[in-house]
Amino acid sequence: MKDIYELLNDIDIHESEFIEMEVTELEKARVKKRLKKSILKKKKNKGWQRKIMAASILFALTSATIGLSFTASASDIPLIGDIFRFLGDENGENKEKGLYHDFKNYSNTINLTEESNGISFTINDAIYDGKTVTITYSIESERDLGNESLNIPSPHIKEIKGQAGTDHTSKIAENKYVGILTASNIEKSENDTVHIKWDIDSIGATSMDKEIKGKWNFAFALQATKSNEQVINKSVDQYGVKVSIEKIAISPMSFVIHYNQEVSDLIKSKWDDAYVELTIKDDLGNAYSGQVNGGSGINGYNLNWSKTFQKVDANATKLIATPHVTLRNYTSENHGQVTITETGEKITSQSTISARAPKDIVLDDIIIDLKK
Repeated sequence: MKDIYELLNDIDIHESEFIEMEVTELEKARVKKRLKKSILKKKKNKGWQRKIMAASILFALTSATIGLSFTASASDIPLIGDIFRFLGDENGENKEKGLYHDFKNYSNTINLTEESNGISFTINDAIYDGKTVTITYSIESERDLGNESLNIPSPHIKEIKGQAGTDHTSKIAENKYVGILTASNIEKSENDTVHIKWDIDSIGATSMDKEIKGKWNFAFALQATKSNEQVINKSVDQYGVKVSIEKIAISPMSFVIHYNQEVSDLIKSKWDDAYVELTIKDDLGNAYSGQVNGGSGINGYNLNWSKTFQKVDANATKLIATPHVTLRNYTSENHGQVTITETGEKITSQSTISARAPKDIVLDDIIIDLKK
């Protein structure tokens, strides 16, 4: 795929053909981010002409409008209108299309805003795929909240008893921020509808070691997007670790793989825990960005997991799942356990297994035939 410089250089237009178009702060931030990455990537082998072109575009973005009146190539310019794609493409393994690239098309518009203590907090969009709730939000503050991610309390979801999740915030302009939050059910149960209650009593500016108290309360419900579930029940058993893929649920914007791991007694005698993660590609050569939704089990060896991946290619007929196993021993640096007795005494315990460097193992592929 051509980068922004090649797209611009391929276009033959006169300056009179430009028209002014209003753009949002999010769109400005998106272009700046992609241009900065491209400048760093290309500066060793590209001529000065492209650098000048990039600089002039960045200068134009400082005003309220920019001129973009391209024809066939206009859709390739990375101007976007949704937070899903802005943050998803930034953090995804595939830099062109991240995990959330197609979420906006299937999400629910929420647009709920609460103002408190000089901060306006808006829930923009949300989506529920039957396993994970994903929410985008935007923040506008009267004061600077720093340049790093903000610390925001997690929402409460009535139907989810065991919950894991992620949260990421990005500054897009002075005192303006956008974020994306996920909350996943780590249990096997699934619900058609979830009820979300998000009571935020503080926002932490981590880079400034500051906490702003306030009251931003939200409540709304989401219905699960329709998905096709396919039972797989395939496994690979190597090196004392067995990984089984139970099922896959394919929705219009993503797919979720449910899998579990079992560890032999020999591995347990040598290692304190085992962690299995899947990477996915298809028979067309596509690699898929993904995010683990969390796992549950009775110990650190035998666990049930699920992982959400970006939209599957409609022309793919097979998915190739590769299990990556990390075996690890606990040390004082990476693990600690405290037991409180009935008398209130605190007993600290450490692993009795000799410390060693983690060991990474790659198991054989598991082939998933997609039903059409």
